[in-house]
Amino acid sequence: MLQRLMSGRSRNGDRGAATTTVIVGMALLLVAGLLLFSRVAHANDLRTKAQTGADAAALGTLTPLRDQAVGLALEGIDPSGAGYWLVDGSASDHAKVFANKNNSQLIGEAHLTGLFGNTAKVKTRTNDCQLKRKEELTDKEKDDLKHHRNLCTDTGGKKGIGRFGTATAIAKVFYPECHYEYDPQPPDNPADPTGGAMTGKLICGNGVQAFPNGNREQVERLFRVRLVDREDPVQYTGLPDGLGGPAGGGPAVVSECIKTGKKPEDSLSFGARVVAWALCWQGTPYSWGGGTYSGPSYGICCSPGGYSGAHTLGFDCSGLTMYAVYQASHGKIALGHFTGSQVSDSRGQRVSTSALQPGDLIFFGAYPTHHVAIYYGDNKMVEAPQTGSWVKISTLRSPSYAMRFNG
Repeated sequence: MLQRLMSGRSRNGDRGAATTTVIVGMALLLVAGLLLFSRVAHANDLRTKAQTGADAAALGTLTPLRDQAVGLALEGIDPSGAGYWLVDGSASDHAKVFANKNNSQLIGEAHLTGLFGNTAKVKTRTNDCQLKRKEELTDKEKDDLKHHRNLCTDTGGKKGIGRFGTATAIAKVFYPECHYEYDPQPPDNPADPTGGAMTGKLICGNGVQAFPNGNREQVERLFRVRLVDREDPVQYTGLPDGLGGPAGGGPAVVSECIKTGKKPEDSLSFGARVVAWALCWQGTPYSWGGGTYSGPSYGICCSPGGYSGAHTLGFDCSGLTMYAVYQASHGKIALGHFTGSQVSDSRGQRVSTSALQPGDLIFFGAYPTHHVAIYYGDNKMVEAPQTGSWVKISTLRSPSYAMRFNG
């Protein structure tokens, strides 16, 4: 009996020890699981922080470009001509500011794509890190740890060799479509089909008047910077591509500069470049309302004489001059698309019509004016004269005003 009792106590004791072992084992597994879960959660947190930093950096890279475009619209200038070359500071400089504000660092350089540099791709890493365990370290990392090189600090303040959260983001700035609504005045010469003076309103988006007297807050809401999935396939060169072909599609209009393979040289004076860029399109048809910062386009209807440019791919007089000045200045001077704004643009200098230099814009008619051309030199000018004509060199007539721009 005693033997059986002793045997029973022994078996119960074994079961108790086994139970204790199981409980301890489960506790250890639970602790290990919690540690693993904590590390996984920390890694996910770093990735989230990195993505937040990357998103902010990509959006922030394009914010100055958006602001430049808004500023142009408020001045009565088509914002489609705003390129990143107008922005002070590099894309990477702006990306770093917004990454740092979000506890991240920019990796490498911000990459711009698109003709106007309106798409930005950035990669960031977190400032915080997750320390690696000793068994995860490579020989080089062990040596770095020993000599206190390449260390990072985790959220608990511990230093060591760690891994960072990294992420990539791409953003793009979207401009609203803007157009001019002209208020033509009676022409000085009723027989002149170019019409009279043009003053205009710049209307953007769904009827928002940007110029004159536009409300900045209201206009700014039309210009949006958004995250996108991919970069623009067009590479950004830092300069406007003035020979990229006509806007709006349609039959090809090929510039002489494309045919010859020669663009105007930067070594020319600014005025000579203005003339040269205009002559790239010599022979291109006149189109009322036609012309963009990057080339010819379909025009609009209708001039005071009843002429429509809606079906003609080309330039009108002010479309040609705004194109030539824009290209010669590498996109830094974006003039408005009507003579009234060009003759009063504060970036130009009024000069005497008796002291003209090549590249000066010359205006015709009592103020406000009805026609603009580019002084060529030797008593000649480059112009897009009127419906039925084309971009050509003409004999200088008697201009009323002249403006000189310097790029």
